[in-house]
Amino acid sequence: MTIRRNIIYRSIFFILFIGTSLNGQESIIDKIEIVSKQNGISINIYSDIKIQTSQITGWYNASTSWSYITIYNARGDTLSLNNTPKVDSVTDLEIIQLEESLQLGLRSINPVEQFEFYHDNRDSTIIASLRYPISKVLTYIENNNIEKQKRQMTLKSLIFNNKTALYFITTIAIIGLLVN
Repeated sequence: MTIRRNIIYRSIFFILFIGTSLNGQESIIDKIEIVSKQNGISINIYSDIKIQTSQITGWYNASTSWSYITIYNARGDTLSLNNTPKVDSVTDLEIIQLEESLQLGLRSINPVEQFEFYHDNRDSTIIASLRYPISKVLTYIENNNIEKQKRQMTLKSLIFNNKTALYFITTIAIIGLLVN
């Protein structure tokens, strides 16, 4: 009976050890891509293993315009990751390796109101979506519409002016043919 109990205890210990090892496994962040969107900033975080969304937190410091994303149980080459190309809406990027986590800090031109984290179903990439306040998004859309209207007016004016020039050249060519 004690041999059987020993085997059961060892089996339970082994299962707990394996389960704890797999759950506590550190992910290695290989690469980060930053993409500017109309409604915010999208960050693709490439990892060797799938990161659970419960391992990620994000917050924004309004007084410094810095957004922070902390990934628990993660490591990365901070020298390489800090060389990630920045987009026009991001002015600074700083990635720091802490004892139990990797922290991504980025300073944006616009304030960030909301953080959302998604998994890419094709691989172990996680997508962090940093959303601007709706007022900023509406202002951006309105400015884009005004710019589009200006371009359309310029294009119409160009077509009108060229149409007049084309009529003029055609008229001269016809008069030249009639004179000869």
